[in-house]
Amino acid sequence: MKSRVRIVSALFLACFFGLASCGDDTEGGGNGGGGNKRPDETGAACEVADDCYPDVAEGDLQGEAVCITRVQDGYCTHTCETDDDCCSAEGECKSSLLEVCSPFESMDGTHCFVSCEDADVQGAGDVADEQEFCQKKASADFICRSSGGGSANRNICAPADCGVGADCDSADDCDPDLECIATSSGGYCTRRGCATNADCGNDVCVTSGGENFCYRPCTKASDCSRCRADTNATCSADVTFAVDGMTGSVCVPG
Repeated sequence: MKSRVRIVSALFLACFFGLASCGDDTEGGGNGGGGNKRPDETGAACEVADDCYPDVAEGDLQGEAVCITRVQDGYCTHTCETDDDCCSAEGECKSSLLEVCSPFESMDGTHCFVSCEDADVQGAGDVADEQEFCQKKASADFICRSSGGGSANRNICAPADCGVGADCDSADDCDPDLECIATSSGGYCTRRGCATNADCGNDVCVTSGGENFCYRPCTKASDCSRCRADTNATCSADVTFAVDGMTGSVCVPG
């Protein structure tokens, strides 16, 4: 449980940052897997291959277990030759998520990944687009992206670069160069003190509460639910941009 000091500080920052009501004290989930559930099998967080598929008997996987460590918090998978090799072992796939056998960037061979191919997204029925599909069905930290690997690439759900706009309880939940504004609406990873959009990289410099902060730009709701354990950020144009004459929308918690 948060200490009294931390609660008071969080409420002060919420009022100061101007992003949330000061009468609510709901904790955020933390980005990077801190509170955002990951799949139990393919796509699970890992550090080494031994972390993966604990409920599958040794030798039953149709391939070799692999932990892909080049993505945030790791990604459990196994080698494969066809889609049928994925989810073929007892205990391998506990959910209804479909998988594809695909190359991945510059890695050798092909591996199983959670699918966000068009047919699988359309079959879900209760999502607006492929990004919302990955966030709702797999993890709030996931995006739908190309697997890479040339002409044989597939559309897969994989960890995102959370960056600005992710939820947080403290700076430890954010990327190293960002701070956490601990509002009552799940927190918001940001960079303080920008002067222009160039200071925010791919994000946008916004004036709030007399200071400038980097906000995540958006065009649709799923841009703002990425890397947030709860859908507690909205895509809004009702902000003051630091750059005169700029228009558009950004992700605002609350």
